[in-house]
Amino acid sequence: MIDRAWRALSVAILASVAVSASVEEARAAPDWTIGPDFAVAVSLSPKAAARLAKPKETVVVTADFYGDSNGKAPRMENPVGQIVLAPSQRDEIPGAGAARFKGAKYDKNRLAYIDANGFQVLINVFSGRHSSPDNLLDCDFFQDKITVAARSPIPIHCKLIGE
Repeated sequence: MIDRAWRALSVAILASVAVSASVEEARAAPDWTIGPDFAVAVSLSPKAAARLAKPKETVVVTADFYGDSNGKAPRMENPVGQIVLAPSQRDEIPGAGAARFKGAKYDKNRLAYIDANGFQVLINVFSGRHSSPDNLLDCDFFQDKITVAARSPIPIHCKLIGE
């Protein structure tokens, strides 16, 4: 009798765990979507343009996609409290001009773990390091909601470091 009760309890516990696991898996199943495309308009000071032209150098523009944690997502945060929403993107251009970014593929479920600032993008710009091991440029950066980035090209101005 005790053996039969123990087996029934074990089966009930295992069934409960299986149901809980399938519910968690359903919650954790990615709901992929694509964010908006956007562009970055890079301008160079005359000295920076001349330096990048001789020897041939490029401009690299990177985009990092994240949201600030609302504290409800343990083990998803990076060391600065952000949740990465999509892989970083990069565009390399020959000098001043437009860098273009396709909409980032991200899991909409992760939006539940970010604060009211929402889905953000951080844009950084630096030299391609083809003619020097060091970055040559001192550039503006952009950090705001992805919806703001998508409204119009993001203006970023660069000059030579020390200029």
